[in-house]
Amino acid sequence: MPSDERVDKVMQALAEQRDAFRSALGTTVDQVRSFLADHHTGENGKAGRIEAELGPFAAGHINADRFSALFTNEANLDRLTIETMEKARDTMSELVSRDSDLFLVKVKKGGCLHDEVAKALENIGRAFGAVRVFELTRSGSMKSNEHARSLGAFPYELWSRGERRLAPPLVVQVNGADLQGEALAEFMDGRQKIVLVVKGECAPAPLVRLVTPGTFVMQTTQAADFGRLAAFEGPGVGALVPNSAAQFVHDPAAGSETWERVTVSHVPEKAPRQSVGGRSGFQQAEELKQLAALASRPAAGAARAADGEPAPALSDPVDKLAAWLLTQADLSDSD
Repeated sequence: MPSDERVDKVMQALAEQRDAFRSALGTTVDQVRSFLADHHTGENGKAGRIEAELGPFAAGHINADRFSALFTNEANLDRLTIETMEKARDTMSELVSRDSDLFLVKVKKGGCLHDEVAKALENIGRAFGAVRVFELTRSGSMKSNEHARSLGAFPYELWSRGERRLAPPLVVQVNGADLQGEALAEFMDGRQKIVLVVKGECAPAPLVRLVTPGTFVMQTTQAADFGRLAAFEGPGVGALVPNSAAQFVHDPAAGSETWERVTVSHVPEKAPRQSVGGRSGFQQAEELKQLAALASRPAAGAARAADGEPAPALSDPVDKLAAWLLTQADLSDSD
């Protein structure tokens, strides 16, 4: 898939969370290096360091080898543990050194969105596996053979609650025909953010199936809008869609009722009739119906605003979407 300037704009919108992850990982690399410097010195090196520290006064009077033995830490690390720690350091260093490609996923035409995102998160998860190795070693709980495996692959399902809160955002380039939004539901946890940069036409509301009370969901044509997604404290998913798709936001912080949380700013002019990536016209229309249902306020008189006044009328795009759906008598495929 060719380079897309939209990706750069989305990356900028998500820069703060991405940079926070890299900064935290870089700090941990420094801690591991310091830890290794304190524990990696061999016996001869220790003796030489002790002799240098004692100075010329001790020369010929104090046996540096025996003296250093008095201060040998009983938790001194064995060679296998040292090697594992070095691998943990190298793993984190390698991830820190990578540029934006660490957070960029490119789904080939006809590829599986879920699998590509899972592989990207598994790679990022190596950072968490390496940190676990470091922490377990520092606490004396390290089992080299058992925990060293986490340095090679660390899939999302193994991430802890805390690690999912630290998850960096992903930007995913995907063809519209391959955009199966519900495939991302597994990853909507912690503070995970995923933004899809869609190439070509897609279903009008591919992300509506991901709307849950605590998940931020956005479809927009403006990359700058994703700053709002990035600022949300929970999980979220967004898509930079073509003008032909619906544009909406589901913001969990906007209210307790679904209609308060969902704002629709644009709906398609025409009914979906052609299949898109295996999604039939009927299925696409069902997603639009779901969007209309989520955004619709209760009937007049059934709901009141906080001050006791009648709830305001539907916003124009929602009115338009509801009215449009009612007029669709034939939603069968024509392909």
